[in-house]
Amino acid sequence: MIKFLVAASLLLMLVACSPIPVQTVARKPSPAGPPPPPMPDDGIVCAADVKLCPDGSTVSRNPARGCAFNPCLGAGTQ
Repeated sequence: MIKFLVAASLLLMLVACSPIPVQTVARKPSPAGPPPPPMPDDGIVCAADVKLCPDGSTVSRNPARGCAFNPCLGAGTQ
């Protein structure tokens, strides 16, 4: 009798824990993201690194100078 009760309770637990089938609904594909930003007209893109000047300020690369660093202000050196 105990074996029957244990078997019945296990069967009830399995039935109760079984996943309920979910109907799949056809979904619309998500829209594409925004387009990438346009590239500069001259086609020159410099690295985004910076140079530390002697006075503690920083300068970035300049596409008009062939991606060379801008001169440090007040120091007179590059």
